[in-house]
Amino acid sequence: MPIARITPRRIAPLAFALAATLSSAHAAAPESTPAATAAIAESTNAILQGDSVRAVAALRASPADGFAEKDAVYRACMLARHGDAPVFATDAIDDAFVRQILHDYQDYWWHAMKAPQQRAPLEAKLLGTLRKRIGADAAGAKDMDALEPILQGQLLARGYRAQLGRTMPLRELMMWRKQETRPWKVELPEGPYTVKVELLDDWASRGWTSYGRCERGSAGGWATAQALYAVVPSYTEGLDSEAFRVVFLGHETQHFADQNAFPGLASWELEYRAKLVELAQAREVSAKRLGGMITSQGDSPDSPHTYANKHVIADLTRRLGASPDQVSIERLQQAAHDQLVEDTARRKAAASGAESVAR
Repeated sequence: MPIARITPRRIAPLAFALAATLSSAHAAAPESTPAATAAIAESTNAILQGDSVRAVAALRASPADGFAEKDAVYRACMLARHGDAPVFATDAIDDAFVRQILHDYQDYWWHAMKAPQQRAPLEAKLLGTLRKRIGADAAGAKDMDALEPILQGQLLARGYRAQLGRTMPLRELMMWRKQETRPWKVELPEGPYTVKVELLDDWASRGWTSYGRCERGSAGGWATAQALYAVVPSYTEGLDSEAFRVVFLGHETQHFADQNAFPGLASWELEYRAKLVELAQAREVSAKRLGGMITSQGDSPDSPHTYANKHVIADLTRRLGASPDQVSIERLQQAAHDQLVEDTARRKAAASGAESVAR
């Protein structure tokens, strides 16, 4: 489906437009220096790749007096949380078993981000700890994949739903208490798609990317073959906002559609296509989303989001003949749309060719 028709008008490049908006909206409020803002972006990039040492180094390298208000709070929290010993954020949980399980995961997250080269033995240690914590029910669990359904059942019995598995590159634990199901018709760039959405609220843990960033951000949701799952507190402007419509519904529905159309796509490939959907459809949140993709790029598929960001920015730069943050929103939307369509055609052609060879 073609992108929506927009009344033609000249839009300033995204970077300039964002700066102007921030300047007018917060003229009287203290602002962090460019160096501090860049340090925060680098710390986010590092944490998303599971590296707290690099995140802390970036924040320490920028003078403390350059961080204003919430940015100063974030810097102080990060230096404390990723200091010489683990800091645990579990006090809000009343149930002793659930609190201890989250403590075990946070201990694992802290050490795995501190020493990425030790992820495998640290995961093995987590498995042993959880086996003892759960008791006889988990005695035969040979690995985390076998143990997690048992743990999930015990958490549910105590009133906590959980998302486990792996959010690359670390083992995950997200926990919430409230869940509501709704059907949703979503307009994707290549056509409409109807999905089941699970709205998740009353959170106890929003996962390792939230813990690693002092709760400054977290995953906004995820997709399975059955439904989409939305982290409701991530969308502070509500479920009618463009952020929810594009960043969650568009992004995650594209995952849903791709998992059905192209089984076996790597995690970073799913993210690559979903990020193109965001840029093809967003206006109000376009500069923020694009800015995050530019500042959080990585070289390893083990960090699917940052690896996908690198490919999105490189491909759009080639298509546009300019950095994506230096063109109008209309040009960016069209380029992202065209890149997605081209990628779809390539994948369909590859699948068709594979079928012909098989015959």
